[in-house]
Amino acid sequence: MIEAKFVSEILDYLMAQDGGEKKFINLFLAAKCLAEVRNRSVIASVANKLLDKLKDLTKYDLWYYYSFFDHKETKLVQEVRTQAVATIAAIWKDNSDVLHWLKDRATADNQGDVRGAAIQVLAKHFRNQPELFEIYYNCAVNDSFEGGHDPRSHPNPRRIALEIIIKQFPQHPQTLPLLSDKAENDPDEEVRKFAQEKLAELEK
Repeated sequence: MIEAKFVSEILDYLMAQDGGEKKFINLFLAAKCLAEVRNRSVIASVANKLLDKLKDLTKYDLWYYYSFFDHKETKLVQEVRTQAVATIAAIWKDNSDVLHWLKDRATADNQGDVRGAAIQVLAKHFRNQPELFEIYYNCAVNDSFEGGHDPRSHPNPRRIALEIIIKQFPQHPQTLPLLSDKAENDPDEEVRKFAQEKLAELEK
């Protein structure tokens, strides 16, 4: 309801804050403010600056050493990274460059939580797009994420991709063979169990 130039000042103020102690709520609040702007082109430079800061958050990590099994630290890091991915997808879903960036994150990001989050937001905001099947399929087959921990805290990107394929592409000719292969051969017990349950449902 206020002029874009004043929103620009608000965004600059929020981005200037040190949000590290509060899970970067300043940047996520800035994104919510930007979402309300009717004509973003007026403040394009500030919007791009915010986008870059949120992209940086997808690489967020703590400055000190912690083990993968230190659940408090890993949960915090995962929460910041995945919220950043979700926010970018929601606010910039009409930006073709962001769509390309999300595809890259889904297939090539170094962090499994970011890959998984990117797969989820692609499925949410670009539902049933045929060209995305190949990305989901490749993730289900080739993602290198290793299990052996609590899947509720660290969801496996292969399982996420497989679930999306079943929901959005149930009739695709590659879906059933993929499901059968995952049920028998996936290295992660969680993924195998999920695929076996889905196969049992299909046989009913």
